[in-house]
Amino acid sequence: MLNDTVAVPNSSTIGCDPGLRGDTTLFSEMRDAFGQLDHEPLREVLFESLVAETDSVHAIMRSFSGFLEGRQSSDIRRRFFASWQKTNNSAMSVEGLANRMSAEAEAKIRGAEPGGALSLFRAAGRLNRVADEDLGVGGQQLHFELFYRMATTFCDQDDLWQSRQYCVPAALEFKTWLDETRLRSPVVVGLYTLLVHEGYTHAELETIAIPCRDWAMTHMGLSDHQARRALAWISVHNGGTEKAHFAHSCASMAHYLEGSGAVIDLHLAGATFQKYFRLKGAVMAQLSEIYNQGSR
Repeated sequence: MLNDTVAVPNSSTIGCDPGLRGDTTLFSEMRDAFGQLDHEPLREVLFESLVAETDSVHAIMRSFSGFLEGRQSSDIRRRFFASWQKTNNSAMSVEGLANRMSAEAEAKIRGAEPGGALSLFRAAGRLNRVADEDLGVGGQQLHFELFYRMATTFCDQDDLWQSRQYCVPAALEFKTWLDETRLRSPVVVGLYTLLVHEGYTHAELETIAIPCRDWAMTHMGLSDHQARRALAWISVHNGGTEKAHFAHSCASMAHYLEGSGAVIDLHLAGATFQKYFRLKGAVMAQLSEIYNQGSR
């Protein structure tokens, strides 16, 4: 449930530069999503981590603003979509985390110690609900296909953007860290990354939806209908979709703690949240450097 009594970052506490379009909205949307977390100490750490990484969030919004301010070269557009995808495409590691939970539950049953197994299965099930839409479980189009259509449309109808040569180094670092944390670190640490990712992604896509449509029509020459079709990957995540994913992530955490006996390490959680923002900010900052070089 939302908790309106939580102290939240605002323009005074985060040092928000009013010249950075969208920053206030991005912080506000994250606050709205993170407020669903019932575990008050962990929720506070999420907010504190957001404040600590204010510069990283500003770097993210500067990058989106820079990209959307005009028609970038084909090379820059390929680099943007190749790198941005690496920070969003994480359904595989979500399912990997769920697999680890169900394996832990099955081990309890095989060991004739079934206590907690049901909670672990329920934790895994909640993660399955996070990935359902990405994987088209309900018959929807695969989200990868929607991203492919978007990126290919804006990259002159070719899919060279999929080549790794177009990924900035920070994007590969982000993707490697996120996957390894979910698949190799203790499960509860993987859950920390899920919490911050789902809440952040909700905020990012809500913030950029309208600017992206304006850019597609004004600078890329698409009609309103064409722009909406090309940007379906963004729109399907809006309207509460990612907030629902965050809620499933919260429930998965609660079930996992109950079934496994694991405990929350607030210090480690804070370090994980901050690293997520820092690595995401580094990706977008490297892209900004490319835009700036291209305009010289």
